[in-house]
Amino acid sequence: MLNEKYWYHRETGEAIGELTPSIAIKDAIENGLIKEAYQVIGQGKEAFVFWGKDYENRLVAVKSYKIHRTTHRETINKTFRSSPYEVISHFAKLEYYKTLDMFKLGLSVPQPYNRLTYSFSMELIGDADGPAPLLSDIKKDSLISSDEILEQVIDILHNMFQGQWVHGDFSEHNLMFYNDKIYVIDFLQSKNFALKDAVPYGNNLIALSRAVRILHKDLKSILPFFKRCYRLSVDYDEVLNYIIGNYKKKIDKVLEDCSESSYSEFNKLS
Repeated sequence: MLNEKYWYHRETGEAIGELTPSIAIKDAIENGLIKEAYQVIGQGKEAFVFWGKDYENRLVAVKSYKIHRTTHRETINKTFRSSPYEVISHFAKLEYYKTLDMFKLGLSVPQPYNRLTYSFSMELIGDADGPAPLLSDIKKDSLISSDEILEQVIDILHNMFQGQWVHGDFSEHNLMFYNDKIYVIDFLQSKNFALKDAVPYGNNLIALSRAVRILHKDLKSILPFFKRCYRLSVDYDEVLNYIIGNYKKKIDKVLEDCSESSYSEFNKLS
């Protein structure tokens, strides 16, 4: 139906409107993704999230992708044979299955439930009163066990890396705090990596050296938050070595094989 709308717009020359929360909620209810919607709980550049209840009476969060406001708008605007709806449906499908992979790894993430075009539903981290807060929204003096929370955050990065994944946008804005436990969300930018740098073109896996650079980026995003807000300092190299664990020898070997210029560029991030 969405693609039919798109082709009609192309043939008539009418502009394609943005997908709004009201449209997404209406589609989710009409197509059986949820039976009740309560409130929009977040809006970002790429998507918005609302929560409600599905037909199994589970409290769910639903993430729906936007068209024109997404950071992938260049991809969408240059789409000729595929409609913008197909593009954002691809994003929703991608994040749904990445979240499912993280859940199967045993990470503390919302369990994904169902997918519908540009939206997917997942377990609501929270209760009947609504979703749990993001780590960024918690008052600085209310997080009593901040050192334990930091340990959980580092353990998540460790378990993810040992499962050959890096997050790519790991910050206080993508971490939720509920019942003394940290949950991580937002996996569209996450990457599955190979244990080598020789990755064939078109492979879904990224090179190991690129994964380590992404890991450095994530660490340089989240560690300063704990230092700034809770005055918690850690030894960066110690944390890094713990996260990469048994892959250290492989990583060292890959870096040795890098060209001198690539190695210098990498060291700027470490």
